Amino acid sequence: MALAPAPESAEVCLAEAEELLAARDRITSALAARVGQVHRSGEAKNHGHASTRLWLRSAGGMTIPGAGRLVTMGVELGRLSRVRERFAEGSLAEGIVEAICTATSGLTDEQAITAEGILLELAGSAGAAEVAKAGRYLRAVLDPDGHEQDEQADFDRRFFRVRRRRNGGLEGEFYLPARLQHLLDVYAKPKAEGDDRTLSVRNADAFIAFLENKIATELLVLVRRIPARRPPSRRTFRYYPLR
Repeated sequence: MALAPAPESAEVCLAEAEELLAARDRITSALAARVGQVHRSGEAKNHGHASTRLWLRSAGGMTIPGAGRLVTMGVELGRLSRVRERFAEGSLAEGIVEAICTATSGLTDEQAITAEGILLELAGSAGAAEVAKAGRYLRAVLDPDGHEQDEQADFDRRFFRVRRRRNGGLEGEFYLPARLQHLLDVYAKPKAEGDDRTLSVRNADAFIAFLENKIATELLVLVRRIPARRPPSRRTFRYYPLR
């Protein structure tokens, strides 16, 4: 199918694309299982690679973040039997599997099994983003100390690489702490009805506005004036901030 031209019928393309997406998920399931075994055994180092992630970057042309996600998936699927079975049969999408595996990474086996059941139930009616959000909340509840470590590790992973294009523009890749996501959620919303910008364009516009100081954090303080309990003739007042 890769070598053959795509069908002219858009309807046929849609149906075949859905079949290919399901096949891709099953292939990723098989790949993750093998990567997990390679990682647990340390086999990549036996072949001259510093880590499993660097082996994946060399052998598969993957980015380091992408390789890290695949390693995490491979490791976690080794103990999440229900997720592993559904992923292998093609009834669970890769994005949801990745969200669950990210949520259980670093938890004890007991905590991971608890989270697995809750997140699988949620996956029946929610998408990958919602499952990931619930997974972060579960980690904070099940392992509060680990949650603080997660936030620090998330911050430590930060990077921002850019390169100049011939036309003067910039392109690159980055990783920023997850806590900044809420800023984009607020400032990258459509400005008004009929705003037809894509999400990626709205994110870019919000980022540009931050850099150009067109967006500032505002603090609104309300002060309530309450008369002091003194003789009326003195007419003195105290001010208390609202909480």
